[in-house]
Amino acid sequence: MNPRLINIIKYALSLSLLTWLIMRTDLQEVFDLWSDANLQDITVALTMYLISVVIVAYRWQILLVAKQVPMAIRRAISLYFIGNFFTNFLPTSIGGDAVRAYSAGADMDNRMDAFASVFIERFIGLFSIVILALLGLLLIALQLEQTYIVPLTIALFIIMAAVFPILFSRWCVDWFQPVLLRITMFDIGCRATRLHEVLYKYGVHRQALIANFLLSILYQGLIVVMNIFAARALHIDVPAVYFIVFVPIIGIVSMFPFSVNAIGFREGGYIFLFDRIGFPSTEALALSLTLYAITVVSSLPGGLLFAFQRNRNKSAGQTTPPKAAMEDSSREHAGS
Repeated sequence: MNPRLINIIKYALSLSLLTWLIMRTDLQEVFDLWSDANLQDITVALTMYLISVVIVAYRWQILLVAKQVPMAIRRAISLYFIGNFFTNFLPTSIGGDAVRAYSAGADMDNRMDAFASVFIERFIGLFSIVILALLGLLLIALQLEQTYIVPLTIALFIIMAAVFPILFSRWCVDWFQPVLLRITMFDIGCRATRLHEVLYKYGVHRQALIANFLLSILYQGLIVVMNIFAARALHIDVPAVYFIVFVPIIGIVSMFPFSVNAIGFREGGYIFLFDRIGFPSTEALALSLTLYAITVVSSLPGGLLFAFQRNRNKSAGQTTPPKAAMEDSSREHAGS
């Protein structure tokens, strides 16, 4: 599909959904919440997010070190901020993860390991989000005495735990590869085979994978705290236990590919979940947009870091990777 058409679809879906949600909400009440916001709590929420960026940068560095790829933590943090900047300000053509992986690949002259590390880091992060969402649902089920959810939650834990040996065992790679290679449509079989091989190679680095999972849990915990303080800043009295459930679910919703930075879908998720516990849509919309503003503001240093990196490359007689090359890298990363 034409990339421009995809971008048009993304903008159309995000803006249409956000417009529809705003039309169903009393904007004056939203502005009133913002006007009375506690700046100290907003600052704490912003600080929590900045710390979370450092945590995920360290999470990524651990994977690179496990593959004997040199990457200083300062450089990892810098590339993460640059990636966040591209995600928030240039969502139409270049993904933040692709920029981060491309830059890391240029640093270490190993493009494959760079893209593989970004993919597996996101994979472990997604796994942790799902685990926390299930745990949160379990907590709410016990609180609301909906005990029928407990056995279902336990079953889902068992299923997800069974996925790891399937992905990281040699016999599964050898068994699945001939089967996958028979799928020739859109080169799906070859791409799936390469993905399985990359996952298997990371499977031998169990300590790095475990550390990534624990850091992903810590990251999600910081995002929960960020949500709690942002809600406090707006004087929204939502019990903290609900954020333990809502934040991972919103994180999963925000991964919807046909949107611009999950705009509209993230707000819709907050409104839907807040409605389930009896809170008005105005509070949900105000909180969601406040959180998005915090992420955008926190990504601004990435623009300065990218400009500094670009000037440094020029002074060294190098050229910054062209936009088209980044787009190609983004598509390759999406299919790996």
